[in-house]
Amino acid sequence: MKNHHMPLRLAALLTLFLPVLGTCQLQTPAPVSQTPMSSTAASPESTVTEPIELVIWAEFFTQDAITTDPEGAGRYGLYLIEQFEKEHPGVNVKLEYHGWDETLRQNLFNALLAGTAPDIVVGENFFQQYAELGALIPLDDAVADIKDNLIPGTYKAAEYQGHIYGLSAFTGIFAFERNCQVVTAAGLDCNNPPATWDDLLREAAIITEKGDGEYYGYTLQGPVQTSVGGIFRIAAYLAQAEASLCREDCSYPYFNNPEAVPVYEFIRALYQYTPPGLAFNANEGQVYEQLFLGLSAYQIAGSWHPVWAREKGCDHCLYSAIPIPENGQPASMVVGNAIYVVLKQSRHPEIAVEWVKFLAREDVQMLVYPSLGRLPSTRSALTNLYPDVDPTTQVFIDQLLHSPELEILPQWRKDPEKLWRIYNEMLTQILTTERPIEDIMNEAQVMADEVMQK
Repeated sequence: MKNHHMPLRLAALLTLFLPVLGTCQLQTPAPVSQTPMSSTAASPESTVTEPIELVIWAEFFTQDAITTDPEGAGRYGLYLIEQFEKEHPGVNVKLEYHGWDETLRQNLFNALLAGTAPDIVVGENFFQQYAELGALIPLDDAVADIKDNLIPGTYKAAEYQGHIYGLSAFTGIFAFERNCQVVTAAGLDCNNPPATWDDLLREAAIITEKGDGEYYGYTLQGPVQTSVGGIFRIAAYLAQAEASLCREDCSYPYFNNPEAVPVYEFIRALYQYTPPGLAFNANEGQVYEQLFLGLSAYQIAGSWHPVWAREKGCDHCLYSAIPIPENGQPASMVVGNAIYVVLKQSRHPEIAVEWVKFLAREDVQMLVYPSLGRLPSTRSALTNLYPDVDPTTQVFIDQLLHSPELEILPQWRKDPEKLWRIYNEMLTQILTTERPIEDIMNEAQVMADEVMQK
């Protein structure tokens, strides 16, 4: 999912309006195997003196499945509506879809200016700016009693200056994927996946040589204009090396961070073992399906990959933790993370806050995986789900529960499309030339500085 943000001129305009405002793809779901749990932690029923319509801008899959697959994936959205309305007589929950990424942000901005914004809105990685502008209601008091059960990485994208402004309904994470047919064809032991960067480079070289053009060692998704698909996965390696892409409370680009040089050297070496032309394919689905089809051996995979792999016939795809560098730390990126926030413009802020907290309740969280095929966002739900899922899904749950570092991409406040384009151009130079990496990084930083100083 892309990581674009509102241009600064729009943010400045929104700032002018805030005093006024303050007054007024998911992947294919897993098969359904159980019915919704009865509520074991129901909140007290609200007393509503007159009918209330709670308008929620939801992500597409939840909203769409209510009508297209009510007995399967739609059961999640139906349960949200029916159970909340049951516990809050007089409240009518209305889920709407208003786009994702740039479309969603633009629609939200327009609605804020027009005074027609919803009570609650979904998003993934752009809420810090709205919190900074004062457009969101903090949830700290409301979630104080459940905070220890929340996984910090899942709400980090809606955390600003120590305050929590949103909660994740469901989430995802990266791990390491391998096609055992390719690995064993190259004479390697698929039961012992590479644990370090050196292991990965060594095995990727062996596999590529053995493949002799029929298969390769690694799928590396490279830079494509402003796309962040490849950046997400490279960012996992950066996090392992504690090489941040940003500074100043992660609002300013740090493209020439010296700690990142070994990471880019590793990525440049890894690129040699990627199928020719694949890294720059703009179709992300085609890039990662090549491993399922036997063209490559290893890749970083999202938690939706096991279902995807089986659909493509890769029953021999296995999963493990992402290899780490020498003296590095285990780390991963939170991805496919649906966060809901309450807008200050909400006409029913107290009920809206209750609804967002309701998303993290055990009965709701335990419905996420069997209906949507996604991972829940609370420790208790993940722990309870663990014994009942296949070993491949357990790998991703382990990553969510035990990774010491769960990171998100930076949320640029100014010209994000231009900044990500600069970063992708930097990666292109790193992958396709032999120029000194430090020189390439410094040139990118100069261009990023120019953007930030305009």
